[in-house]
Amino acid sequence: MALIKFILATAVASMVLSLSNGEDTVGKPTIQQSPSFSMIYTGEQVTLTCKVKEQSSDWKFYWYKTSEKSKHLNSDTSKSTYTINSAQVSDSGTYMCRVQKGNSSISPEVNHDLTVKSPPEPKITQTSGWDRVFPGEKVTLKCVILDKPTDWNYVWLLNNNPVAGSGDTLTISSIKQGQGGHYTCQTELQNRPKTQVKSSSFTLTVYAGNPNLLLGKTPSYSVFYVGEQVTLTCEVQQPFSEWKFFWYKASDKSKQLNRDTSTSSYTINAVQVSDGDTYVCQVKRGDGDFQHEENFDLTVKSPPEPKISQTSGWDRVFPGEKVTLKCEIPDKSRDWKYVWLLNNNPVAGSGDTLNISPINQGQGGDYTCQTELQNRPKTQKLSPSFKLIVYAGKPTLRQGQNPAFSVIYPGEQVTLTCEVQEQSSDWKYHWYKIPDKSNHLNSDTTKSSYTINSVQVSDGGTYVCRVIRGENFQHEVNHQLTVKSPPQPNIIQTSGWDRVFPGEKVILKCEIPDKHMDWKYMWLLNNIPVVGSGDTLNISSINHNYHGNFTCQTELQNRPMTQVKSPSFTLTVYAGNPTLLLGKTPSYNVFYTGEQVTLTCEVQEQSSDWKFYWYKTSEKLNPLNSDSSKSSYTINAVQVSDNGTYVCQVKRGENFQHEKKNDITVKGPPEPKVNQKSGWERVFPGEKVTLKCEIPDKSTDWNYVWFLNNNPVAGSGDTLTISSINQGQGGHYTCQTELQNRPKTQVKSSSFTLTVYAGKPTLLLGQEPAYSVIYTGEQVTLTCKVQEQSSGWKYHWYNITDKSKHLNSDTTKSNYTINAAQPSDDGTYVCRVIRGENDFQHEVNRNLTVKNPPQPKVSLTSGWDTLFTEEEMTVKCEVSDTSGERWKKTWFKDSQQIFSHAHVNMTGNRLSILSAKQSDAGSYTCLTELEKRPKSEATSTTFSLAVHARAHTVLTLETSWTDIMSVDTLTLKCEVQDETYGWNYTWYKDGVFEVSTNEERYSVKATEETFESEYKCRGNRTERPLYSSFSEGFRANKLVLKRKILLAFSGCVVCSIILLIIGCIVLRVTRKPEKKEAVKEDLFISMTNSKTETTSPLQEYLKENGPPVDKGEHNESTASAAMDEIKDAVVDVDVLPAKNTGGFTSFQVEKSAGNGLKSEEHDESAALLKK
Repeated sequence: MALIKFILATAVASMVLSLSNGEDTVGKPTIQQSPSFSMIYTGEQVTLTCKVKEQSSDWKFYWYKTSEKSKHLNSDTSKSTYTINSAQVSDSGTYMCRVQKGNSSISPEVNHDLTVKSPPEPKITQTSGWDRVFPGEKVTLKCVILDKPTDWNYVWLLNNNPVAGSGDTLTISSIKQGQGGHYTCQTELQNRPKTQVKSSSFTLTVYAGNPNLLLGKTPSYSVFYVGEQVTLTCEVQQPFSEWKFFWYKASDKSKQLNRDTSTSSYTINAVQVSDGDTYVCQVKRGDGDFQHEENFDLTVKSPPEPKISQTSGWDRVFPGEKVTLKCEIPDKSRDWKYVWLLNNNPVAGSGDTLNISPINQGQGGDYTCQTELQNRPKTQKLSPSFKLIVYAGKPTLRQGQNPAFSVIYPGEQVTLTCEVQEQSSDWKYHWYKIPDKSNHLNSDTTKSSYTINSVQVSDGGTYVCRVIRGENFQHEVNHQLTVKSPPQPNIIQTSGWDRVFPGEKVILKCEIPDKHMDWKYMWLLNNIPVVGSGDTLNISSINHNYHGNFTCQTELQNRPMTQVKSPSFTLTVYAGNPTLLLGKTPSYNVFYTGEQVTLTCEVQEQSSDWKFYWYKTSEKLNPLNSDSSKSSYTINAVQVSDNGTYVCQVKRGENFQHEKKNDITVKGPPEPKVNQKSGWERVFPGEKVTLKCEIPDKSTDWNYVWFLNNNPVAGSGDTLTISSINQGQGGHYTCQTELQNRPKTQVKSSSFTLTVYAGKPTLLLGQEPAYSVIYTGEQVTLTCKVQEQSSGWKYHWYNITDKSKHLNSDTTKSNYTINAAQPSDDGTYVCRVIRGENDFQHEVNRNLTVKNPPQPKVSLTSGWDTLFTEEEMTVKCEVSDTSGERWKKTWFKDSQQIFSHAHVNMTGNRLSILSAKQSDAGSYTCLTELEKRPKSEATSTTFSLAVHARAHTVLTLETSWTDIMSVDTLTLKCEVQDETYGWNYTWYKDGVFEVSTNEERYSVKATEETFESEYKCRGNRTERPLYSSFSEGFRANKLVLKRKILLAFSGCVVCSIILLIIGCIVLRVTRKPEKKEAVKEDLFISMTNSKTETTSPLQEYLKENGPPVDKGEHNESTASAAMDEIKDAVVDVDVLPAKNTGGFTSFQVEKSAGNGLKSEEHDESAALLKK
């Protein structure tokens, strides 16, 4: 019975498993649009076609809009098309086609976007020209639409009548009056009549002729003079804009005069004669050649130049004469004004005439006349100058005598001459002898001389020469004519003195009134002749022997012999050098710079004509005094450099000299200096200031004067005290010192500038760092600065809640530092500045904000705080800070800092987990910190994240081993190991979506095409988790392999059984019965040769081609189930002992060492079969 069961089991196991091709599936359809325009316009028809590769009459087509998936659009589901006959804007959207065959085969959905818009409305714009034009101008209109495909057709209409245009542009190069009117353009896409749209009208006005130009000039003179400004104007009478104005001269139209063509006028700021011409104003506009022009004339002349002529008098005159000048110009026809100028200064004239009678010296100079037309200053013209010389007084009459002897002797001829020294003309000369001036002596008044041929003593006297010119001007001069007997000589001393010292030089001269050269001389000393040289006696170095009386005797050569002896001349000669008496005035021991000092030097002996030379001993090259005739030397304002020893040197004659020394001490007056004894040089109203005037010389007789800005102010001697200063007392203070009765000692100090500000000091309070909020633990320094330049301040810092005691210990420092700020430091702080004797002070407040750093908060922005693997989640770290500071965020998980990597992204203040893993679960916090402010660090509250694994999916083969040999399909089961419900199942073939089912089973047909395919599945549902994990892959070729293995194995078993039966029969026939030994229960036949212990071919095949253990749980479970059934079928079969099995070893576990197989061998073989 056991043998029968074994044979049946083997037969069942030898059936081959076949894979079915499975049910029909629908491939992914495609959607086509007809017409295939990217945009459909309202009113057009559009058809959507859903195409499937497999052709079948059983397909059903369902059309939806994604915005309304609850109801399909088409009523006839047998047609693959959906048509919209007249599309509207509301038909825009995404259309979806779903193809279904039967109740279970549904194609994947496919989408198609359809865009429907109203046809764009065209608009006419003018790209050149204007809406009001003149004949000949160019106009370009453009039909503009928002949509810019190339296949738009354009139709242009004028007053609803078609006109020729070039596409979207209508260009009228030279417009005519008949082309004015209402223009419209009509657009239509080619072969799409529903897109036709007409634009709104554009009105174009065309005038009858050229524009009217109004030409003018400002001012409107008929003639312009050089230098005047003229503005040429050209206005278009029609009120339009965008004209361009071009000005030319008619003589040269190649050169444009104006730069700014947008201005209708052309201004010549200072016209020149060359600017006189015919001017052309040409107006243009637009890109075409339209232009119009008109001409008018401009006349420019130089102002006529006046000229001065003299109608009476001369150009060289004397005071009292009459002069008349006239200003003449060629142009007599206009209202000319005349201005007379003397040396460019106006003088009073009568129109074009200037009459000067009588003239004086101040009226001499360069006369000019200036002419100018009324109200036209540029016509002003100045004449060339007319030089009128007025001598200082009466004419200088230069009278003479020939021969020029001072004395004329009787019988000699003499001629008297009279000439006007100044350059002048037209004089008449009248000679008279006083006292008879009634008749002039000369007959010819044109000659300036009068001759007496033989003089007599009676001819001696005074002669008058009178000069006359003009109507009443005259002047005269006298000439003395002397007629005498021969003169008596007289000794005079020409060099030296009548009282001399030994060594001096003395020169005596014998003089007679007549200076004629032909006199002969003889010299006598105490009536004894001495040698002389003509009229001169020269004693180079006198001695005491020359003491006595000198006389000279004269005689005139070539004239009547008259010998005459002079009176005696007494010469006194001293015994030795002169005695010098030195002194100084005033007799101060010390002189101060600026004072006057006079050094005196007197010769004690009676003498004269000394020359006094003063020197400093350090500089004896050049004398100090310029006037050596004075015995004193005065230094008007002594300087320190004048200090020293002075030498008085007396000289007389050519080489006689004698000297003596005198000392003088000179110092600079001590310079006072203003020092500030209290207060500062920059103060505020109310402060006290004390100034002191100090000098090195402590003498008690100094006087002090105080000045403010050079105005005296009251002071108390050398001290100036201002108890409470005001702004008006600011300025430059000086003090002046002076010794009594010595004004030159007066010295003013250098200025001491005292600045008094307008009000209280301006306190500039600051904070470093200048954050609006200081966070706990940070250091902050409050700064207090007096804006005005000043010093000496003490700074007292208070908290406004307690001003009894200042916070800072060092009041010389202007800042107050809080090293580690606390919230208790928050508040208002007062900076009080104090200085001076009277505690002048001022204060100002500043707020300080101190807070704990704001604690950030982690909040969920997307996803959940409990995730399933592969889900996404984003949290953000927020700081409740409105100051606009840039907070740096650092993320931590379970107190460990985390960084961005493959599935965790940190951007800004957000942390995103892109595909959650169970290792992502934990406590998340963020740490915020302001850049460069470590004390602002704060940690957020904790955000807890839980991550659960997705439900495990198991793919198993549900076709039993008993059915493998009898069916052609395999049934796969997808089981989600989860306690929740509502799962749908999605099947994948080689990683590509295959089908979705509501059932957990899926049948696969065993075909060669699908043998190599791998199947996977997973569960889906509408609630989280939306899907499970993927199952392990299942390959159909593994079943085929197992089926082949089973067939081969079954064949071997059948053959073995047959041989076993035959062997048993032979044994029974040929052998005697023996006592049977107990045969232990076999599990199966061993695959190892009992003699060689080698592995059988079946075992080798399984090892080499069998699937790996980890390829899928369904493989392991399916093979295990099949082997269990085989084991159950053979376990009860009685088998012959091992020694009679023909080489097969039993899998039976023996308790004795009978055939040597252990339990471990069974376990290993079973495991191998299981694989």
